[in-house]
Amino acid sequence: MSEKQTPGALTPSRDAALARPDFPVARVARRLGLDPRTAEVALRDPDRAREAVARAAEAFVRADDERRAGRAPSTPIALDPDFPTGVGMALVGAAVLWEARELVPRIALRVAKDHYEDGADALAASYIALVQESVDPGEDPEADALAWAAQSLLVSVLQRSGAPAQADAIARDLAAHAIPIDLWRGDDPTLPDDSMAWHGGAFVGGIPPRRDERSLSYEDVHDYLDTLLADMRREQQAEGDGA
Repeated sequence: MSEKQTPGALTPSRDAALARPDFPVARVARRLGLDPRTAEVALRDPDRAREAVARAAEAFVRADDERRAGRAPSTPIALDPDFPTGVGMALVGAAVLWEARELVPRIALRVAKDHYEDGADALAASYIALVQESVDPGEDPEADALAWAAQSLLVSVLQRSGAPAQADAIARDLAAHAIPIDLWRGDDPTLPDDSMAWHGGAFVGGIPPRRDERSLSYEDVHDYLDTLLADMRREQQAEGDGA
């Protein structure tokens, strides 16, 4: 884990966010399934907040699985007008803010796939980077599979973005590690028995996931959270005007 990813390093940003008078407690509480009457206290309790994020993440994955299988989602989180992509993005941000790093890869990969399928390649690449930066190489086979799945999705992103040489370099790296090129298409990616553990080299040859040639960092996620908060404020104001 890098210095940027040390859990304690995220606490000041979380405290600063919660201290803001315009922090959308009610909206966050609804997304995390918290009682709005006690949400502010719960969000300031790291353990309770992380438990809420974990429950919401589980509900999101279940609802997204049902959606992808063509079934009607059975969990309330699917009723959110921003489901699935917007809800997934919010849960990734919450997982980062409350230091539930282990929840990031699975949801961030789904968000990356949604962005790719919507043609938003830059956003897809950013979430691919976040998947991989949240996985410690070789420590967990399931996490390794998610990181490799993100790497396989990156090939498709680069091919469509007009970077065939970079896509080919990553495709060859996948083949060298016995990773299927279409691993990302599975809802719950699983590595074949002869595949190798994730090596941590998110972008072969220094391939950047963003146009400004910087990889996505946890600080970037906090910047995204600021944007998300601003969007929430605008939505709340619009709802108030409408009422």
